[in-house]
Amino acid sequence: MPHLPYSIELHDSCLATVSVENGIAVVQLRPAYIHRNGKGWRQNADLKIGLAEVEIGSAGLPAKLADGRMKTEQGPYHNLLGLPLKVAGPVDLALELFSEAVIRVVGFNAEVVLHGEAEYVEDVA
Repeated sequence: MPHLPYSIELHDSCLATVSVENGIAVVQLRPAYIHRNGKGWRQNADLKIGLAEVEIGSAGLPAKLADGRMKTEQGPYHNLLGLPLKVAGPVDLALELFSEAVIRVVGFNAEVVLHGEAEYVEDVA
């Protein structure tokens, strides 16, 4: 079985809140679903995006994510955010909920901060 990269899988993560403090958007994944060493883990994570503008619309949170994309100068990310993640430059994040609502965060520079210990969930086939 090939090992999946060390990454957050947006599809199996839960979006708790999106807030903006001092121009920095904090996208709270509670928990994030993380692939590491061919196994699935849960761990709380924050995706921070600077100089951010946020469009939430009528999305009800918390909610499970159906899909997500992030565009940066380092390349596009679709559903998987490689870890560790710290990118400079323009960032365009789109998170799709199962309700089909889309949350969009546009800004500059992005970083993922993990919190607490990872909890084992399953082997990933």
